[in-house]
Amino acid sequence: MAVKKVTKKVTKKAVAKKPAVKRVSKKAESIAKVKANKHKRVVLEPAATEVFPDMVLIASGPTWAKPIVGKRYVTEARAITAIEALDAEKVIAKGAKSILKEMDAAGIVPLDVENI
Repeated sequence: MAVKKVTKKVTKKAVAKKPAVKRVSKKAESIAKVKANKHKRVVLEPAATEVFPDMVLIASGPTWAKPIVGKRYVTEARAITAIEALDAEKVIAKGAKSILKEMDAAGIVPLDVENI
């Protein structure tokens, strides 16, 4: 009689996985070297002088921030204030346009359309 050999499947033991190593992209490294700050997608870079060591330059930003790109501010807080003011003006103008559309849909003619 022939003896049959029974083979068992080899099961793998559970091995603890190593944590993934996070690597910083080259773009992020270059931004970190410059120490540029961002506020509402507007890039603020240091532009220190002897008289004003905290001066910042608005290097780039979205299209709505074009009027202030390239300007220098004495402190970062002043630059952020300018960015916030420009953003607020944008929101107010957008709201005025939507109100005019609603008034037109209701059949109300505004008194001072030319200034808005």
